[in-house]
Amino acid sequence: MSQNLVIPNKDNKVVFVFTGIVLTSATDIVVNFGSETYSKLLNPTLVVVDSATELSLDLSSTAQVGKIFATITYKDGSSVNGTDITSMQLGNSAKIIVAIGSQLIIEDGSIVANANSFTTDAEFLAYANLRGFDVPATEPERDALQIQAIDYIFSKEQKMKGVRVIATQELMYPRKGVTANNFAIASTVIPKELKNAQLELAAQAHASALLVTGTTQNVSSFSVDGVVSESYFNGGSFERVRTDRADVYLDPLLNNNGSDNLMTRVL
Repeated sequence: MSQNLVIPNKDNKVVFVFTGIVLTSATDIVVNFGSETYSKLLNPTLVVVDSATELSLDLSSTAQVGKIFATITYKDGSSVNGTDITSMQLGNSAKIIVAIGSQLIIEDGSIVANANSFTTDAEFLAYANLRGFDVPATEPERDALQIQAIDYIFSKEQKMKGVRVIATQELMYPRKGVTANNFAIASTVIPKELKNAQLELAAQAHASALLVTGTTQNVSSFSVDGVVSESYFNGGSFERVRTDRADVYLDPLLNNNGSDNLMTRVL
């Protein structure tokens, strides 16, 4: 694939380049793109054989959103069901990025069905631009970063102040019984601190993974007898990532201000 970006209100076509097949010999070429189907016979202006090795696809009117695999089926005079010549299953196709629309459903405090974000793409762009952060050029890629940020915030829910308003809401907010910086937060409000934390985490996710898992060496024994000696065993898991900038926003919403250290007075 030599071009896989669909741009709103532009004539950019998705272009596939093949080897080992002669496209001009096809009696039909069928393209499945998400829930949509196009064919050379039925949609000759949309599915165009440009040469023996190059096929262009006009997706300017697609209703699909995000990153989507296309499956292309080649048919000739000897075909019964056709031959799959490019698909995710064959491992020779990249996702087509449709830079149209949003994959985000914004929670505004009213308990929105299927909500998956507290912040919009416009808010993410404004936040990144003001701070000079580099972010992806297309909205589907930026949306994915915002979803990764939400995934990370989910890992903090057990430490959050208050409780969910209802058990069936999609996200951890809105909540009731929350105070931040000595002020109560209404159960219909998404705190600015939470939104800023999501935006900061989304920007960070562009540079590195937020949730990291793996194995580490754990100390089995340790001794000091003139010489330091340690032995290890492999195993265990860890999730360790520095999110200091986001924590500045998030900590006021967490119990004990995000600290795991509790001080107890002994009488």
